[in-house]
Amino acid sequence: MTENINFQLVTPLNILTSKDVSMAVLPGSEGVLGIMHRHTPLMTLLNRGFIKLFEGNELVENIVVDGGVVEVSETGIIVLCERAEIIKNSNKQIVQEKLINSEKLAENTDESVSSIANEESDFYKFVLDAIN
Repeated sequence: MTENINFQLVTPLNILTSKDVSMAVLPGSEGVLGIMHRHTPLMTLLNRGFIKLFEGNELVENIVVDGGVVEVSETGIIVLCERAEIIKNSNKQIVQEKLINSEKLAENTDESVSSIANEESDFYKFVLDAIN
């Protein structure tokens, strides 16, 4: 029997997912990380990319993150990131709406607002490419 490790992905708005998995594959800043139960503790940065969650040999969840930080302990993985979306066809319309809203905000004359909105637009385009 495979031992599981608890995985949590936290954004400023919510806990996007929290579940026990047999392995998580993350886009680390120094390369791809495969994390399983009783992994050596570490803390590192994440690049924009895909987090893949496995139960046994089956991929159960695919998540796009826009960078972030991961902390790994022997029994848990905690990912903190600014933006993340679960990749599934049922999310496509929601992501399209978020893209439209961020593109509207990008037209704002306030440079700080338009800069953040442009970053969000870029991320949501990346997510839509992954869904398609």
